[in-house]
Amino acid sequence: MNRWTASRNLVANAFHAPDIPTLRTRTLHKSTLALTELRCDQRNFGTTAAIPRQDAYLIALQLRACPNHDLYFDGRRVQPKNFLGGVTTIFDLTTNPVADIRDPFHSIMFYLPRTALDAVAHETGMPHSSDLRHQPGVSVDDPVVRGLLSSLLPAISKPEEAHPLFLDHLASALVAHVALRYGGSNVSPKLPRGGGLPRWQERRVKEMMSESLHREITLAELAKECGLSVRHFARTFRQTTGVTPHRWLLKHRVNHARELMRHRGLSLSEIALASGFADQSHFSRVFTSMLGISPGAWRRAMNREEELHVFTKRS
Repeated sequence: MNRWTASRNLVANAFHAPDIPTLRTRTLHKSTLALTELRCDQRNFGTTAAIPRQDAYLIALQLRACPNHDLYFDGRRVQPKNFLGGVTTIFDLTTNPVADIRDPFHSIMFYLPRTALDAVAHETGMPHSSDLRHQPGVSVDDPVVRGLLSSLLPAISKPEEAHPLFLDHLASALVAHVALRYGGSNVSPKLPRGGGLPRWQERRVKEMMSESLHREITLAELAKECGLSVRHFARTFRQTTGVTPHRWLLKHRVNHARELMRHRGLSLSEIALASGFADQSHFSRVFTSMLGISPGAWRRAMNREEELHVFTKRS
């Protein structure tokens, strides 16, 4: 699939909770990436079910300290270390990881197939190595993983408000960081030559985003139009415009909404939907964060200004 949706996954099944919502996307070639939030506030959760062997990793952010549990890799018991709040743990899904959990826990699991790591190596010119350097059962402090995965928490609870451009951008950044920090090569990646996008490409992708108010366009679509990889496109678009594609699209939607608000016959909820927002609440949050004023207050101020202009003109 080309966008993030709520669906079931193997990680949720392992924790005996198959109905937990999961975000999925496909941003790097044909690699499917998925994100699941797992939480249990009770003690003695018990043993997780075995996950069928996958040619993939789980990148886990521990949102809550969980020192009292045991880990098993291919049936061999490993004592976990450094399972504190905010740390990162890497699980190799070729080793059949199982956990016997006695403490309450709260974590985010990012499903990362090796094909995505191979794609990063191909795009950066690094030697292919889809094995990640890590010590099984030992967590590390990684501020980048913590920041990126934490920023996706709101998207899990309200996936309808999370645009694919935003999610794809974060997913690509996370995969690139993991590949470059924990990958098996110390070779520096090749940086693309040149500066930003040529004018025709900039104009074309802006037209595509402008026309996508009522559908979810992805980074992969925009990158393909320019003949670039997702990561190269995202970087050069920001060099060209000073903002990410997702931020540019949000600004365009807000500007479109401001034009619609000049028509007094339209309600704010109608304007929100017409401008591509999930609902009026979503529209209000984005509008206020960008302009420092709510849509209703902006509209009232605009109406007063127009009335004053008409009165002055008549006088």
